[in-house]
Amino acid sequence: MDLEKAKAICRTLQDFYGNTSVDIQGGEPTIYGDILELVRFCREIGLYPTLITNGLVLAKAGVVERYRDAGLRDFLVSVHGVGPMHDEVVGVAGAYEKVVVALERMAEAGAPFRFNCTMSKPVVPALADVAREAARFGAYAVNYIAFNPYFTAEDCGTRSQDNVPRYSEVRPRLREALEILEAAGIETNVRYLPLCMTEAPRRKNFYNYQQLSYDTHEWDLQSWLWTMMQSQMMKNGALTPTIKIGVGGRWIYLHDKPVARLCERRPGLMNLAFSAHRAAARAHESITGIEGLYRREARVRAAKQCRYRQGEACGRCSARGICDGFHGDYASIFGMDEAQSITDVAAINDPTFYIREQEKTVEAEDAGWAM
Repeated sequence: MDLEKAKAICRTLQDFYGNTSVDIQGGEPTIYGDILELVRFCREIGLYPTLITNGLVLAKAGVVERYRDAGLRDFLVSVHGVGPMHDEVVGVAGAYEKVVVALERMAEAGAPFRFNCTMSKPVVPALADVAREAARFGAYAVNYIAFNPYFTAEDCGTRSQDNVPRYSEVRPRLREALEILEAAGIETNVRYLPLCMTEAPRRKNFYNYQQLSYDTHEWDLQSWLWTMMQSQMMKNGALTPTIKIGVGGRWIYLHDKPVARLCERRPGLMNLAFSAHRAAARAHESITGIEGLYRREARVRAAKQCRYRQGEACGRCSARGICDGFHGDYASIFGMDEAQSITDVAAINDPTFYIREQEKTVEAEDAGWAM
């Protein structure tokens, strides 16, 4: 992407959406020729940048310091196992050795960092090992990601019993990892696992669609909808007009024109959001305003785009109103026999019922909205 286009996107995030931080990702952003200038620009306009990275380039002497001095807020480093396991998962021999060097350089330079760990089948046995590494190097947060359902199964490659672990395999390994991280005082977030796949004390760490908008390290839904439009994701081309989510019976407006009209002109562009609008008109829930709209959008996205399923046990579960259930392709592979009804509490209608007990790291620049 041209640097000026990248800057225009970041300027929009700050000026129009009021964002105070941004994740810069790729591909691998450290091989983008203008990355340091983009980091400096973001910091200058008050959009504190995070770099999502595999860490390989950062093992070189002096590189971490250049990002720190350019104004980077933190690194979000991919750690998919330990040692040869990480190398096998990422397909690069010697990768983990470089990641370790990069983490050591970050710690020495005073550059904060977090971990992303994708829980594919080969990685599950090492979840606790990743937790120990986070504690050893001083990560301030760890994200365990079951599957990124914002993309279709086709986008992510073929999923099968060969590369997808059963939830029952993940559960004991994840429990051990969460215990290690909690003892170390490290914020931990588990994404896209049914709430019944852990015990009650650990559900504060679980984030499904309805919880994501409350995670201070996740995207702002309004700006995320805009940045994920095709024009913003392409190397070339003009930016799409900005969007805002409204309340009072109206959903998304672009330059004061309803999404319905936009969909008529450009079919498919915002059909998901328009479906959410129709769903919102039928919904009657206690959560109102922006929170209510975000929640309804989350439900539509889970049901329509990702085809989440709720089975017989889910129907008896007190958390069925705030849990997505089982991802559609997972249920197709394994079925839903692993589902367990949560019955130790009354029916839950508040998406923050569990996560409000979690201790979150909030940076000073985000305190105005996050607190």
